[in-house]
Amino acid sequence: MSLLLVAVTILLAVGCSTTRYRESADREVYGIIQEKTPMAPNMDAEFTIEQDELPDLSECPTITDPDPALGDAADSEVGAHVISLERALAIAVRHNRGYQARKESLYLSALSLTLDRHRYTPIFSGGVSGSYDGTTRDVARLSTTGAIAQAAPELVRDLGALTGTPADLLSRYATIVNEAATLTELNQPSVEVIDENSVSGRTSFGMGLLLKGGGQIAIDLTSNFLRYITGDPRESATSALTGSITQPLLRGAGSKVAAERLTQAERDVLYDLRSFTRYRKEFTVQIASQYYGVLQARDAVTNNYQSYLAFQRSAERDRAMVAEGKRKRSDLGRVQQAELNAQNGWSNSVRNYRRQMDEFKIQLGLPVDAPITLDQGELQTLHEAGLREWTIDPDDAVEVALVSRLDLYNVRDQVDDAGRQVEVASNALLPQLDVILFGAVDSRDENRFQEFDFERARWSLGADLDLALDRKAERNSFRSALIAFERSRRDLDQAIDEVKLDVREAWRALDQARITYEVRRLGVEINSDRVEEQALLAELGQGDALNLVDAQNDLTSAQNDLTSALVQHTIARLAFWRDMGILYIKKNGQWEEVTDDVEYAAPAS
Repeated sequence: MSLLLVAVTILLAVGCSTTRYRESADREVYGIIQEKTPMAPNMDAEFTIEQDELPDLSECPTITDPDPALGDAADSEVGAHVISLERALAIAVRHNRGYQARKESLYLSALSLTLDRHRYTPIFSGGVSGSYDGTTRDVARLSTTGAIAQAAPELVRDLGALTGTPADLLSRYATIVNEAATLTELNQPSVEVIDENSVSGRTSFGMGLLLKGGGQIAIDLTSNFLRYITGDPRESATSALTGSITQPLLRGAGSKVAAERLTQAERDVLYDLRSFTRYRKEFTVQIASQYYGVLQARDAVTNNYQSYLAFQRSAERDRAMVAEGKRKRSDLGRVQQAELNAQNGWSNSVRNYRRQMDEFKIQLGLPVDAPITLDQGELQTLHEAGLREWTIDPDDAVEVALVSRLDLYNVRDQVDDAGRQVEVASNALLPQLDVILFGAVDSRDENRFQEFDFERARWSLGADLDLALDRKAERNSFRSALIAFERSRRDLDQAIDEVKLDVREAWRALDQARITYEVRRLGVEINSDRVEEQALLAELGQGDALNLVDAQNDLTSAQNDLTSALVQHTIARLAFWRDMGILYIKKNGQWEEVTDDVEYAAPAS
């Protein structure tokens, strides 16, 4: 039996490769996450930490003609793949390094839970040990002559009995013979040192089970084998089967106390799942914000380039008019200086755009030299769509957030955790009283180690009481648990207030973005009219150079501000949905548009 267990153990050890261990861990971890996903609405149902290779962008359209607005950098974008916002989000959720790290953190949390669950399953152990031992020992041996000499007195007495010789005469003969043997040391044995070699082995197989009520079950089977292979050949083999059950009755008793570690580990994974789900929303808003930020920088390049061209045309016109005497040279100088400033502003905007583009590539998880550019049509779509009306009341938005924010659910549940910790700490103040049941049975004899003599089994039932009169550490832990519970309640109150603040501030930011957009839109209209008016007056030789420069600069600034206001409103809208807890993220990282008729599902606990 023991040899069979040894063989099975060896085969299992050889057969389990590192790949199988990895697959086993993945299977168990992903199973835990799938099990808890329904308790975290909008969690990625196909969660995995496996990373894809860099995306194939061959299906994306490419830039064929250089954009003169980029100046010397125009040729660098020829052949670049145009990435839409949806495609950028899909790339980011698969390749962003920070996003991957957050997924791995969730995986590690669930991986830790597998060990806590494993503690409440039968845990088997086994071992085999063996040795080849060489020993020496002293053996006393008599020579043949010594054996005869030692036996001579008895032989003399036996002969005397046969021949009828008197006893006293025989005794003297025997004494003489014995003294002669002693004098010559013929009756003394000689000591020889001999080698003995033996083979010994030991096998053990055990099973332990931790019960959620605090009890423990342990079963052990051990076998010992010894065989001498030199000298006097002999062997022995014995086995023993033992088992014990320990159940606490006071301290450590009950599933609420004994399984607290497992309970907390289960809840920690749920908390991490909710946190990751909220992180997905934050991540989408962040990527969208950076995407539109790059487009805004590109739009600024276009606006500044158009401003530079406008000042160029104005300077050429004024040179001609100065030559004809229709314009002051000082006015020409003012326009020329504005042209230089516009050229410098354009150059700076190109540099700023290229820097933001490179930073965004890193954010996507792509190499900095990846040949991509962003779809300017996304910004054009925002301009054409204008602002979306949003009529929800801020107080209603707060009510929605209080029942849908996953981070707030975590804080609420942590109050329950603190309450359980108080009960666990109070249980630790009790004495330790354990009931122990023990049983053992040995093999029948040394030649039948595989057969157990259950008729001669041994068992005992007892109790172990530890009064633990020193309770200072437990007292401190209990008081600390009470303080932690009160602190958790205050943390919940603060978290509720912070959620309310987040939603109200997000609503105000959205409303301010709407006002800002309207102001910037009117500013573009006003300054466009100013530029047209000043240009017409300049052609008639009646305009003022200062007014022309101011009008053109104000128009460029208003155009840049309008794009900025549009982007800010779009991101403020996403942030408002996020802070309400109703921003739904698809598998590819894209969000679903939210209507005024808000629907939400409260997370399960």
